[in-house]
Amino acid sequence: MYRIRAYRNHAVNAVSRRYRKALSGATLSSVAFEKIDRSASPDSVTVWAAEEEHAKRERMRDVTVMDIYDVKMERREFDHSTLALPDKWLQLLLGQKYFLN
Repeated sequence: MYRIRAYRNHAVNAVSRRYRKALSGATLSSVAFEKIDRSASPDSVTVWAAEEEHAKRERMRDVTVMDIYDVKMERREFDHSTLALPDKWLQLLLGQKYFLN
């Protein structure tokens, strides 16, 4: 009985850790997206939206239309300290150790 309980506790902890990590990634992505969205010109946003709609419509016939989602520049390390975070809660959340792993 103890082994079953220990295994269940381990599984719950593992799922909880993964959930917190996913939540952290979603939060960072959302903040980064908002920053990009604010800095982009309205014309660029219109073009991107049209490309996305086209890709959604045509992806079953031609998978290469999904290439619009590929990163077209060299990736570099992102400096999270440059983000303008909306409130203290988010800053505290991002500062916690398990969110930075």
